[in-house]
Amino acid sequence: MSAAPGSHSPSSAPASQPDADESEYLSLDRRRALHAFDWGALACIAVALVYGLSWGAVNLQFGLIAVAVMGGWLIGAAIRRAAWRSVAHHPTRRLQLLGASFGVVAWFGGAFVAYLISRALLPGSDFSFAERLADVTFGDYLNQQYEAGGLVHAISLAAMAIMGWRSAR
Repeated sequence: MSAAPGSHSPSSAPASQPDADESEYLSLDRRRALHAFDWGALACIAVALVYGLSWGAVNLQFGLIAVAVMGGWLIGAAIRRAAWRSVAHHPTRRLQLLGASFGVVAWFGGAFVAYLISRALLPGSDFSFAERLADVTFGDYLNQQYEAGGLVHAISLAAMAIMGWRSAR
């Protein structure tokens, strides 16, 4: 028996053709990884500035958690978009680790921006900016902040790292 013209029998497909579902997925190569790193670093800098301004100038308390969640998501989304450009892919642990790492770096960068802002806006001080920085070091500033509201800052740090991890899939 022969198949009718125009119809395809299961045996007519070439055996060397890979499964269509698996062939549509891309793997992470060096160029994609470098693009992801570059865009993740830019997003990290932007998030650190926004987080630092929200912490130091605006003096948000519980709102810092929302800024951290959105910042971590932005970092991971920038990494994912730069690496894959909306192409089907399997989640990559290296990119997820990059997103979480940039989330932690953005949090510490934001804390440093808040430190600089707090030293610059110190009311009633006769010291120069350099003397203000020498008076209270960054480590002392972080210690003071954790004594005052450590739970908010700990949740913000964790949220930024987790959202960076999750959204960099």
